[in-house]
Amino acid sequence: MRHERILLVNPPYPGRRVKSVFCAGLGYIAEILDHSGFDYDVLDMSLGYTYQDLKRKINKFSPHSIGVSVMTYMYKNTYDLVKSIKEDYPDLDIIAGGPHISLFREKVLLDCPSIDYGVVMEGERTIVNLCRGDSTDTIKGLIFRRGGSVVYNGDPLFIKALDTIPFPRYKKFELSRSIDKDINALPVVSSRGCPFDCIYCPVKCSIGKSFRTRSPGNIIEELTYWYERGFKRFSFADDNFTLIKDRVYTLCDLIQKSNLKDLKLSCDNGIRADKVNRDLLKIMKEAGFYRIAFGVEAGNNKVLKSLKKKESIETIKSRIQESCDLGYDVDLFFLAGSPHETWQDLQDSFKIVSDYPIGTAYFYNIIPFPHTELFDWVEKNGRFLKSPEEYLNEYPILDVDPLFETPDMPYKERKKALKHAFKVMRKTMRRSWAKRLMRYGIFGEFLAYIYTSKFIQDTVLRNKVLRKVIYKTANICFSHS
Repeated sequence: MRHERILLVNPPYPGRRVKSVFCAGLGYIAEILDHSGFDYDVLDMSLGYTYQDLKRKINKFSPHSIGVSVMTYMYKNTYDLVKSIKEDYPDLDIIAGGPHISLFREKVLLDCPSIDYGVVMEGERTIVNLCRGDSTDTIKGLIFRRGGSVVYNGDPLFIKALDTIPFPRYKKFELSRSIDKDINALPVVSSRGCPFDCIYCPVKCSIGKSFRTRSPGNIIEELTYWYERGFKRFSFADDNFTLIKDRVYTLCDLIQKSNLKDLKLSCDNGIRADKVNRDLLKIMKEAGFYRIAFGVEAGNNKVLKSLKKKESIETIKSRIQESCDLGYDVDLFFLAGSPHETWQDLQDSFKIVSDYPIGTAYFYNIIPFPHTELFDWVEKNGRFLKSPEEYLNEYPILDVDPLFETPDMPYKERKKALKHAFKVMRKTMRRSWAKRLMRYGIFGEFLAYIYTSKFIQDTVLRNKVLRKVIYKTANICFSHS
């Protein structure tokens, strides 16, 4: 059965702290459908659209199928949305993709009977083959129903030549509602795959271990496309942007030789400290990179080794110092409560935060994801404090309730550690925002204090109406930063 018209849906995510949940992956699917001759439309429900809005879109567009992007965060809400669609439009095929499908695979279709197809890992080839009516038995990366059974055809072959995939143009997305080009950075994905084995990370389940890249010329093409439409802020959303240093050197050289002036580039998703050096950091700075983040995770080699980071704390500290010396805005990512981490070990993380003139130090409540070594360890040792079904839906990375405990950090100490870690994080966030609001003097410091307060971050930003007010105010304050 051919699917000539596909409606792509980004679900709503109630309770989130951000104004919308931007989905670059859905942008790639939209672009490949467009290039392959299919008619598509998009509804980003994270912008505030209701189920009634979705029904109106379905009735007007008359699609043959609905493509839904599913994150593990609030997946139960997405299941309920899919169930409602199937009840109201039983003849529509529902195709689910995204990281949640890649992580849980057949279980998703077993748990949510309203989903007809699941697309695992890279979806571009799979979705095109399905929509053009290829036999379901022949499509790699596809989960489907056969009678009363759920069948998976096996993982797709990775797309090695990423330049052959058109980058997202977001033609039918309400891009201006998600991204203010004067304030926000447009995400750019220049590579896929992660060859590392960190015990806590589920990324390899969704994008694979095989590292694949777009060429510098192809990236320049994307930057130029958006630059000509008024965009100058870009954030590289890769998991391993600097893994191949020569590629980054070439990209920076092309940027400097191009007509792309006054770019503000960042690596907000984090880079590995051992995959840059001072020379590369300097070249990146000259090309327009102004902010980078490092995935530090822990403050000493003992805990880094237990996490299988394969980095030394000495290298991490050196790169942080060099980045600060070169004038970067430097953000750091830490985990709180890793296996074998003690309260004293966590002090080493806090010391790194205080020793360097960084921006924000983000501390996260470490989450055991299925199919990771961390999950297996917690399960084997019977240390869960919450059921995975509960905490995976809530995705409580910024909550003080521990998800598991260890002999080195039992429940009460773990809760204390999380509270203190988040206090440290808010302090660095306040300092960072105060710097951005320096032109407002004392009033700017007051705004930074209010915005980064526990009440605003944990209560106000989870309210849909109040969140809108806060972000409108922020847009006014930061429009010239």
